[in-house]
Amino acid sequence: MQIVTLTTDWGNKDFFAGMVKGKLYSTIPGVNVVDITHGIEPFDLTSTSFVVKNACPNFPKGTIHIIDVRSFITKTDNFVVVEYQEQYYICTDNKIPYSIFGDKFTTAVEIDVHWDSYFYNFAAYDLFCKVAAMIAQGLPLEKIGPRKDELNKSQAITYINDENSIRAYIMYIDSYGNAYLNVTYEKFAEISRNRSFSVCIQSEEKKFSTIFDSFGSASKDSEMVVTASSTGYIVVGLKIASAEQLLHLKVRDPILIKFF
Repeated sequence: MQIVTLTTDWGNKDFFAGMVKGKLYSTIPGVNVVDITHGIEPFDLTSTSFVVKNACPNFPKGTIHIIDVRSFITKTDNFVVVEYQEQYYICTDNKIPYSIFGDKFTTAVEIDVHWDSYFYNFAAYDLFCKVAAMIAQGLPLEKIGPRKDELNKSQAITYINDENSIRAYIMYIDSYGNAYLNVTYEKFAEISRNRSFSVCIQSEEKKFSTIFDSFGSASKDSEMVVTASSTGYIVVGLKIASAEQLLHLKVRDPILIKFF
């Protein structure tokens, strides 16, 4: 059974997901189409990279991933297929692939396939579905387009640390308003050395004796929580409230963690 996933910024109002799913079911026999999310904020490359990096590697070998966020051709951005850990990612080379794979991909090709439309406004439907069917049929990537030796490089958003602090950045905000940072729990533990710490968000600062093992460990519904996601990233949120709304958080905002 061929699995194809969808990660997009289409939202749930429009008919785009239905169009693409219909085409996939019509052109790939026995396909199983899985929605990763259609809730990416429009054109948000940072959150897209974080979502794909966390969700897609869990799928079986041979899975095809369609990523449709800011998918249009420019002088520097073209459409690509990237093979990574025996899975296939169809997307735009708009710095998302490099943010996910860096230089560690197996193969990358620039898509050189005829569009199913005279207009070039919906790459996922008119091109990516067609390429997914070609891959599902076992067509070698070299038949889809010329090889690319490197991807369009992005300027990575990296945390900054010294012995007593970490300046991290928000990479993703979930539907509960919790902020996922670009620091793993492993790195946090290495720097903290079991010390107490404080979290500074804009004008807010709260001290902690240790990281929470879950949101349920907080004593108050609106209490700030610092914990770790199941994929290993530090998460800052509120027990039963939206940190995004109450603390006015946005993707790429800095958060300062100070150790004592």
